[in-house]
Amino acid sequence: MNITLITSIINTPNIPLSYIKTRSIYTREERFEQTQKTIESIKEKIPDNKIFVIECSQLTLEESNYFNSTVDIFINIMDTNNKNLIDRMFTKSKAMGEGTMTIFAINYLFSNQIQFKNLFKISGRYWLTENFQYSNFDNECLVIKYIDNDTTNALTSLYKLPHTKTFDWYEFLINSENDFRKCIGYENIFAKFINTKPNVIVIDKIGVAGNIAVSGDLSDT
Repeated sequence: MNITLITSIINTPNIPLSYIKTRSIYTREERFEQTQKTIESIKEKIPDNKIFVIECSQLTLEESNYFNSTVDIFINIMDTNNKNLIDRMFTKSKAMGEGTMTIFAINYLFSNQIQFKNLFKISGRYWLTENFQYSNFDNECLVIKYIDNDTTNALTSLYKLPHTKTFDWYEFLINSENDFRKCIGYENIFAKFINTKPNVIVIDKIGVAGNIAVSGDLSDT
């Protein structure tokens, strides 16, 4: 069985990131619709799969009901009432937010003894395209894409980890706190992890697209 983890922020706060003032040019309604497209594309293209959405914003009842009825696992970090955890979602460090969500999600999978062969991760609002070929991912390797062939900069909008490497990523993220606080790019942190591992498949056209939140530009890779 596969698990596809979607990291999502439907209702973005009006708080600047380290590199730009505006976190998202899209309304919550637009972001919700885009994330629905994410889920639909996963259901179409990844077989034998459970969808795990981890959210970190205040949702309407309609939005929460949609996720609870549509995906296999839905957790909203806002519902934990853990102030220290929630505060990490809304700093100027984008990496701290996504890293914390990923740590929480992987810990949930292992703590609840949820069995899986592969962990796919896709960013909310992105979708799988016709270039996505499941056969490229159906293996025991890490499957990733470097951005512009730069081995210090690995795409984080879509990647796949085999079960055997998922806990390694979890531990690596826990030990990346200094990088989070320094606002190091999440893509750079992920590349550092990848570059310590054997059995990595690098795909040039990995098959994911989405509109970049801060600009609206289409990313199709």
